[in-house]
Amino acid sequence: MAKNRRKMRRKRPRGQAAAPPSQVLRPSRVASEERPDVVAARPGGPGTEGTVVGTVVGVEREILWIEVGGERAMLYASELMLGIGERPADRYAVGDRFEAFVFQMEPEPDLGAPQFSIRRASPYPEALAGLEVGAEVQATVVNTYDLGIELDVGGLRGNAYLWELPLQPGESPHQRYESGETIEGVLVWQVNHETRHLTLSVKRNAPGYVEALQRRTVGEVVSGTITFVGDGLWLDVDGLVGSAGPQELDLADEESARERYAVGETIDGLFVWQVDHEERDLALSVKRNAPGYVETLRRRAVGEVVSATVTELASDGGLRLDVDGLVGSVAPDELVLADGESARERYAVGETIDDLFVWQVDYEDRGIALSVKRNAPGYLEALGAIARRNEVSGVVTSVMPGGLWLDVQGAIGWIFEEEALLEDGEALAGHYSVGDPVTAVVWHIDRASRTVLLSARRIGLALVEEPIVHSATIKALVVRKRAGGIDVSVDGKSEIYVPDYALSLRPGGSADLEMGQEIDVVVMDVKDGAPTVLSHRRALDGWEAARDRLAAGVVVPDARVIPWVDRPNRDDGRAAVDLGPVTGFIPLDERNAEAAEALMSRCANRRHGVVIEGLDEDVWTASVSEAKFEARWQELVDDLPTGEGTEGEIIDITRGVATLDLGSGLLGEMSASELPPANGDARLGEVVTVSIRSVDREEYRIAVEIKNYELMQVIAADETLVCELKAVFLKAVQPESPSARRNRQDINRGVVRAMAGMMNRDGGHVIVGVEDTDKKDGEVVGWEASGWENQNAMATALSDLVSDLLGPTAGGLCTPRFERLPDGHEVLDIECDPAGEPIFLTYGDTEEFPVRYPAMTKKLQAREAYHYIRERFSG
Repeated sequence: MAKNRRKMRRKRPRGQAAAPPSQVLRPSRVASEERPDVVAARPGGPGTEGTVVGTVVGVEREILWIEVGGERAMLYASELMLGIGERPADRYAVGDRFEAFVFQMEPEPDLGAPQFSIRRASPYPEALAGLEVGAEVQATVVNTYDLGIELDVGGLRGNAYLWELPLQPGESPHQRYESGETIEGVLVWQVNHETRHLTLSVKRNAPGYVEALQRRTVGEVVSGTITFVGDGLWLDVDGLVGSAGPQELDLADEESARERYAVGETIDGLFVWQVDHEERDLALSVKRNAPGYVETLRRRAVGEVVSATVTELASDGGLRLDVDGLVGSVAPDELVLADGESARERYAVGETIDDLFVWQVDYEDRGIALSVKRNAPGYLEALGAIARRNEVSGVVTSVMPGGLWLDVQGAIGWIFEEEALLEDGEALAGHYSVGDPVTAVVWHIDRASRTVLLSARRIGLALVEEPIVHSATIKALVVRKRAGGIDVSVDGKSEIYVPDYALSLRPGGSADLEMGQEIDVVVMDVKDGAPTVLSHRRALDGWEAARDRLAAGVVVPDARVIPWVDRPNRDDGRAAVDLGPVTGFIPLDERNAEAAEALMSRCANRRHGVVIEGLDEDVWTASVSEAKFEARWQELVDDLPTGEGTEGEIIDITRGVATLDLGSGLLGEMSASELPPANGDARLGEVVTVSIRSVDREEYRIAVEIKNYELMQVIAADETLVCELKAVFLKAVQPESPSARRNRQDINRGVVRAMAGMMNRDGGHVIVGVEDTDKKDGEVVGWEASGWENQNAMATALSDLVSDLLGPTAGGLCTPRFERLPDGHEVLDIECDPAGEPIFLTYGDTEEFPVRYPAMTKKLQAREAYHYIRERFSG
């Protein structure tokens, strides 16, 4: 079964941050064109479903005033299907009749009227169906607006709002774009077939954008700069598009986002609760990071029945709610509505709803999923009529990223994408639609959340066939995530709790596991032939290596206190800490039973420094001391090598931070983006050379950096105007034949020639120890390949040759340094300053004037040299 499975939850509805309605966009630059005498009706004629016939009653620069069914309304320029640079008055006059598509029957609060569009009328829907989210298209600018641009994509029209444009601070769309301009690589990030709206983005397809998004994770806390304020906010987060809906803002009663925030303002402490790789943006929240929020969330539990206040009638047809200060949501198919009734008709913002069932508390994104349906009369009876391993029929109620929601004989069912019947490469949405009948097998009934978990491809659930014995590795199925761990099943029936500390090799870490995922576990205890204690971390590939790093005298600065309630043997009076691969125990002579219990109940999962005093290799637990930790840690830090740096093994890369084992348990931290490439990507277990950047002796943290990382990047970039690579500067080997001597002299003169070329240009670097042949371009071989017995002898010989070939003054423009690269090789980096007068290379009867050009050093002929010297050195 695939890992990193998506969660069984509703995806955030698009447009949550209140994308501005078309009426706030104002066309700016327009060109005149004769008005047609007749405005033709759209194909389909009056009365086509979803359309109305209107009459123009007023024409202004940016809008049409219209009358529809006796009601006065507005049509905005971006909805008129105008030509490039065309104004409403160029095409329409009072009295003209037209057909318009009603794309929003429920009026916006600021408008008080439905929303109409001429451009979205037929045959527009057929053309729109040909575009998919994620497509890259070529688009033409039709008009620019204060808040974005209107684009034409092969006859379709879409909007790219200003937060979707790569604008400089203070720059407007009018300054960047011109009507008629063509833009390549525009991303289709939203296609709404119901409202027939196409939303485009230039920014989400910019170079490096996807890579930057991949480095973001749910749970991060970031800063963002506001790019638009509506009901919610749009923000720029280090170049990425982010949004915070109104229910995600911590506003006072009756206070609006417009009253609290302003464009250009920076907000700190934004919680990332969703990273959407499909639409390439971040969902942000102020509220989910407010003081006390997490503590309040932890007091909530699946199965509770609560009351909540409606904060938003969501665009997906569901509700957003406030649950005693927590963010809650109800998906459309979690409501109980009459036939044809919508949530907007039943509920209102500010209304309190009682008897809401909590079916999911998500500690990762800090939200609560609520349901009316799961607490409705008769629901439990319907759920009770369904049995495990039975084959049932259901109807698809929603197709989501990652799975399907179904109505199964009156109960709510879920099928993970991996459990659906799909051909290789087939998309979930391409195979299933709302209303489709589905036959599936029940593999679990989660009575806590009142959900039936189904599989359209499984026949049985015999995960364990062999007898279960101690230390055996078996398969288990994740059936529930909860605070502090997960519940798994090994036989499709019984459930066993596996705490967080038994899931990850990182102290205090939790594995990226989802409901329905099949995992390996090691049996730690068996009773009556059935497992009672399981460990997932011991089944991980790196467990033995992580375990072997632990020994007497090793420090663990980031051990985490294991809560008393999570320990199966909690009555022994010892304090327990998670060391990563194993559990450690603080002996009674350091903490009495009362103090140990207090530590485990009050300080659960806190960072805790300990030193290992002994290991029990039979059960792989450790005896540790917290009292001796500080002295041991300081001792180890004082012994770290300085100057040349030290080696560190990459043991973890999480949320953009790499953790390195520096030996004896000392941990160094650095940005993962600064790791050297290793066949394209840094790998766990790779050893790199680092230097100590700083030591925080109070927090027991060591910041490290890759020594000469920038130099490695220069080498990887190949030769440039300011960098030339040379494999060797050779030492004479005796006996030496005449041909070998000539070859050595040519090679060494080439090094000095490159130095002179840099001096005669603007300076640069000549790096010796890197192959620059066609077959081995950029391969580091180190200075040792030159044959010298030591670095001093090589540097002295180079200095003498520079003086001989370039003259005594040239040596003062060169600074040779031997540098160790992250891959362990050492090279000779010769930094050359620009010369104030021409530098000639002279040997025998030959005199050359070398000059550095991109990717080569060129020996200029007399005429070329004359003109170059006049221009370069005569002021």
